[in-house]
Amino acid sequence: MNGRSMREEAARHRATLPRMARLLAPLVVFLLLGAGWQWVALNLKSILPPLGSVFLELAARPGFYLLHLWTTLSAALSGFAIGAAIGVILAILIVHFQVLRAAILPVALMLNVTPVVAISPALIVAFGFNAVPHIIVAAISAFLPMLINALTGLRATDRDAEDVFRSLAASRIETLWHLRLPSSLPHLFAGARLAIAAAMVGSIVSEFMGTSKGIGATIIMATTYLNLPQMWVAIFISALTSLGLIGLVDLAERAVIRWA
Repeated sequence: MNGRSMREEAARHRATLPRMARLLAPLVVFLLLGAGWQWVALNLKSILPPLGSVFLELAARPGFYLLHLWTTLSAALSGFAIGAAIGVILAILIVHFQVLRAAILPVALMLNVTPVVAISPALIVAFGFNAVPHIIVAAISAFLPMLINALTGLRATDRDAEDVFRSLAASRIETLWHLRLPSSLPHLFAGARLAIAAAMVGSIVSEFMGTSKGIGATIIMATTYLNLPQMWVAIFISALTSLGLIGLVDLAERAVIRWA
């Protein structure tokens, strides 16, 4: 083996190590967490159930959890679509009409700091025991992350590029479509990742009252009857679903930015 081949082999070996580390590091962490979980479950049974009982609970009633997950997921996705769309539209309006900033941002911040648990009962009184209150809570949860990230992205356009568009007498819509929106895509997708996770959380929390369906209602039901395996199955499902939604946003970002 000549010197060049040895250097190439060493470079491949160095490139392989980070990939292996990325795969092994989370596996080791999960194994340690699982071992810690089992120790707590065996010594403090009122705090955590054994992992085996959690898996058996899921295996015994997969349809039950899928049904409740679909209820939560449909409200979360609907709320995300509504909240994200409103956030982007308002960001566009604020960028073009600065006077709206002082009018919109305080209201948006007030909505964001208001606990969704406090909003849910009022929405149930107003709209009844149906999916509407949960969709509204999810939309409120998704709105501010999308608004802030959209504002940041739309304002982060290159000044020289803006000057070029002005010199070409481009309209506001042309500048928005061909310059501001394409350059803000990383910020928009960052906002979408935060917004879709927030919508999922908002949907689950809103189900803590006023409904018998959904992952949130399943958690409350399990709490009432001290059914720890059911509670933790619902919690794990909600966490994995949120991770999956964030992963879908990541895939969409790669596809859209590659196409753009």
